Amino acid sequence: MDAVITFDDSQWPLLSVRLSGNVSDTQYAQYLTTLEGYLRRGERFVCIVDVSQCSVHSVAQRYMHAAWIHQNEDRLRELLLGQSSIMTSAHMRLSRSMLNYVKPLPVPNAAVPDMDAALRYVAGRLEGEGCLAQAERIRHRFGLRIRQAG
Repeated sequence: MDAVITFDDSQWPLLSVRLSGNVSDTQYAQYLTTLEGYLRRGERFVCIVDVSQCSVHSVAQRYMHAAWIHQNEDRLRELLLGQSSIMTSAHMRLSRSMLNYVKPLPVPNAAVPDMDAALRYVAGRLEGEGCLAQAERIRHRFGLRIRQAG
């Protein structure tokens, strides 16, 4: 399957990224360059990365990602309030674990099974960081309800 990488910032400060297919090392490097562009904005945001339709990242891609995290660690801590990754395969979760072993993402993050869980996670991160209006806008836009305890 041909690889497709899409970025959607139409609900900013929510950035949604979808990777599908067999992503080449060149495409992965471009993906990281595009992510860096969002950091250059200097605005706080949350991110959902959907890799549920993506082949497992190559060893080279995991090392590229680790180097990218290392290079951008301070800006990530300052600007990325949280990230949820939609992963449905055990292979992709294993790939993520290997990346976390090499260089963990320095911000709160979670692997989740679907978009609903991903949206709930990032809305909660926004709320936890005091971005109440943005969290509520995302919940309203996507029809999320806050689950009551008990």
